[in-house]
Amino acid sequence: MFPLEYPKRIGLIGTGSVGCGWAAVYVARGYDVIASDPALNAEKRARAFIADTWDALHKLGVATVDSFPDEKLSFVTTPADVASSVDLVHENAPENIALKQSVYDEIESAAPPTLVIASSTGGIPPTQLQARMRHPERLLVCHPFNPPHIMPLVEIVGGEKTAPAIVDWALRFFGALGKKPIRVDKEVTAFLTNRLQFALLREAVHCVAEGIASPQAIEDAMRYGLGPRWAVMGALTTFTLAGGAGGMPHVLTIAPELQKWMDALGSPKLTAPDVQAALIKAAAEITQGQSLADLMAWRNDKLADLLHAVNPGDQPKKRN
Repeated sequence: MFPLEYPKRIGLIGTGSVGCGWAAVYVARGYDVIASDPALNAEKRARAFIADTWDALHKLGVATVDSFPDEKLSFVTTPADVASSVDLVHENAPENIALKQSVYDEIESAAPPTLVIASSTGGIPPTQLQARMRHPERLLVCHPFNPPHIMPLVEIVGGEKTAPAIVDWALRFFGALGKKPIRVDKEVTAFLTNRLQFALLREAVHCVAEGIASPQAIEDAMRYGLGPRWAVMGALTTFTLAGGAGGMPHVLTIAPELQKWMDALGSPKLTAPDVQAALIKAAAEITQGQSLADLMAWRNDKLADLLHAVNPGDQPKKRN
């Protein structure tokens, strides 16, 4: 099998925050989007979401027209209705493997064998997702980073039965969409980016629970210390440059001491009532009474400004 190289109609199953983000991107790039979501008022919320985010998409150059072309988005009743009329299905159902598999059953009942199913799951391995499928070779994970209509990253993960050609096609397709797709070569829980994120979040939670610093100090350590560097380079480049002219070999001359730092990191339990109470208190402190809607709007504007300034395609230039 092989997918349509340049799909014209994109199907979306589920239009929560992730599904709406994908809808905004696809519509902004000129695709016709056909969606399905059983939630009450799902279509109304999706249209409002896209309209509200259009300025950010325009700022990033993703949208090339001044306002949301409402006619590009339509809703149908079931996943089967979606699958019968599109060239690619992007599944955004809740993180429940049984629910997702039931959605795939519906899709496969109406779709040709060449229709690719891309799952937005943040951590369920694709081999598990495709276990009941008649055509498992068509499914792969295409996991965005939140908010998906703004953040460039998409993780591409194939399962044991995913056709290699589908993975290669997905890398091309999402690159052409203006995203930054990365291939994850091995199926592991939470894939790649969430593993990196939760390594840091684990320590942030530990610092809150143990009173190592105030919630605002923890926020500021990220925003004014790690964050600006990580906006232009990854953790491994940062680690390499810590060695100065000697690079990574010089850094590793103090490996025994650095290992002590790693060994001292915490292992908090998110299920512990005292940890949860500390996090709820910390969240109230740092949000300072602002609504989550206002915070998300502020986040989206700031991310759009940052990504506009820091071109994700930039690479360091060699000096003569």
